[in-house]
Amino acid sequence: MTDPLGQQRPIDIKAQLQACRSKEDTFKTLVMLSKTQPRLTAEEKTEDNKIKGCESAVWLIIEEKDGLRHFKADSDAKLMRGVLVAILSLVKGKSLADIQQMDLKAELAELNLSSYLTSSRTNGVLAILDKITSH
Repeated sequence: MTDPLGQQRPIDIKAQLQACRSKEDTFKTLVMLSKTQPRLTAEEKTEDNKIKGCESAVWLIIEEKDGLRHFKADSDAKLMRGVLVAILSLVKGKSLADIQQMDLKAELAELNLSSYLTSSRTNGVLAILDKITSH
């Protein structure tokens, strides 16, 4: 199912990833999800928006409207774009206080991504979570 903007709902993304029964299924699902993530413009891919510590180049923009957080993100790697879709599905449209109340690491653990989160990717994901929860 999609929301009015054509984006997949978080529960659907979670269900899709949890339904994966192999590393290949998870990879295909992440690549498919990566195609739903709008790309950032060259002007948005600034050093200020770049996440430090990621294996791939990752940019994250946080915007707040009416107390709710909205995110724009991109990566030079399809797999990481898929991971971004999964992460952002958990937090988009929530307030910073609500996001800070969440156990995002536990939520991510439920998404069946562990085989793709190598130590260097895990560092990048932790840096993304830090930016999401601290700004």
